Amino acid sequence: MLKKYQALLLPSVWPDRSTLGLILTPLLIALILLLLDRFGIQRGYYAYFSDTALYDGITSGQPAFVAQLHFSLSCLLLFVVVPLLFHLLLPVKQIYRYGLSLQAAREHFPIYGLLLGIMLPVLWLVSSYPEFNQFYPMYKPEGLSDWLLYEVIYLLQFFAVEFFFRGFCLFRLEKIAGLYAIVLMVIPYALIHIYKPLPEAIGSIAAGLILGYLAIKTRSIWPGLFVHGGVAFSMDLFSLIRNEWFGG
Repeated sequence: MLKKYQALLLPSVWPDRSTLGLILTPLLIALILLLLDRFGIQRGYYAYFSDTALYDGITSGQPAFVAQLHFSLSCLLLFVVVPLLFHLLLPVKQIYRYGLSLQAAREHFPIYGLLLGIMLPVLWLVSSYPEFNQFYPMYKPEGLSDWLLYEVIYLLQFFAVEFFFRGFCLFRLEKIAGLYAIVLMVIPYALIHIYKPLPEAIGSIAAGLILGYLAIKTRSIWPGLFVHGGVAFSMDLFSLIRNEWFGG
């Protein structure tokens, strides 16, 4: 009887490490997003650390800066370090760079420069809308050097996001679903925008599809990082201009 149920319930052939790594990849994606939402985002910082020593000595204008630092470091941990450790444990055959090759990206930068150039007038227009103007920038800087330091920290999260979604997720899911991996990758990618202004959250679906397709074709995350980071930096810059921060 026991052998009968073993034959019924257990697989006849156990997967090797590479196959097991593919099987567990969607589960890892779900776990990482849950951990990021609970502990990593800015509201997680306020919820868990506002009553601790990590808040001591922070001036009234600085919590948003420290919250962004917390979020960027959380992204680096959950979107880069954890996937790399997972890959060391359960590597997938013929996936070893996850789009990190600069050589593959060089010839495609003009295409991404054109995309960013198209986006800039749109960003300038939407930066006048209250829904965006009141949301961005998420940190109101106290000076120019303060703002530039914040932007460096801010852009670290975009490297982590591009590595995770357009690198780790996309190239692993491609082994399972081919080009359909782009659509599968966009689902969790759109969900990390759930707290953003609604037009941006919806726009992340189109952006994810475009950047995912280009990443598949170029086998590189760097041009996508250039566009994604450029859009984020420009949105902050335009919002500061709209609020006459530079004039002040």
